[in-house]
Amino acid sequence: MNNEVYQLYDRIFKRIFTLSDLSIINMINGLFHTNYSTESIVEYPNKEFVNRFLKERLADVFISINSTHTYHLEAQIQKDENIVLRVFEYGFYHAVEHMDDKTILKFPEPVVIYLTKESNIPEESVLILDFGKQGSFEYKVENYIYLNHDVIELNQRKMGILIPFQLLKFKEIIHKNPTRKNFEKLQRLLENDILKSIEANVKVGNITQEDATQLLELTRQLYEYLYDNYYEIGGCEDMKPLLDGAMELPLDKYRIRIDELEGELASEKERADKMSVEAERLRKELEELKKNK
Repeated sequence: MNNEVYQLYDRIFKRIFTLSDLSIINMINGLFHTNYSTESIVEYPNKEFVNRFLKERLADVFISINSTHTYHLEAQIQKDENIVLRVFEYGFYHAVEHMDDKTILKFPEPVVIYLTKESNIPEESVLILDFGKQGSFEYKVENYIYLNHDVIELNQRKMGILIPFQLLKFKEIIHKNPTRKNFEKLQRLLENDILKSIEANVKVGNITQEDATQLLELTRQLYEYLYDNYYEIGGCEDMKPLLDGAMELPLDKYRIRIDELEGELASEKERADKMSVEAERLRKELEELKKNK
């Protein structure tokens, strides 16, 4: 897979983690079978580390819930025999950086999300940690094969923010046989499995309307990529900071400007409130002076 394709998927994957805390908590609950309240606090711990070769390594996403539990999500396009070692390395550096008790290394809970179908990927990858006389330990990482799970299951588990990647079901088919018929199938998938699912997730409260807007933009970008590359026939919630490498969307400049204007209005309101308090103080002083004359 060329680097341009990998970067596109990587940037879209990271972009979905700028969506609302509501949608992130729902996805964590669905992916890790947890039961966090939607009022939980979502944080993104530092994910930049320096390995033993003094080279910077960048993990995909670390998510902390209520400052007590941390989850590590890696996205993969192709099978990688070394992924479990890399996940362990990222987890180790994270554990060292966030040690509370200097005698305990608390690793984040990991999962590798494979965005395309790959053969012979086990349900979990295992790394044996051999401590000599102290024995050995199995470090296990779950492999979540995204395209093995249909839209109905994703919606039931409230993992709607991953819905745009359903387009990848047709990636290989279109690549091998870019016919009008196959693109008509892709368009039906887009309408029935993706657009309607996003709308349904808003209605039941799994995601916000702003989340839906951004998911639709991401879906459009991915669809246009597939279309342009394989078939040529003429053709507001407060925003979180972007994760490193996340995709910027066309409407971002408007969202940012709205946030700036809201900030300016808040500052003006605060200034007006202070002036009102000061005016009331002066009015009372003036009344006292009149009384004392």
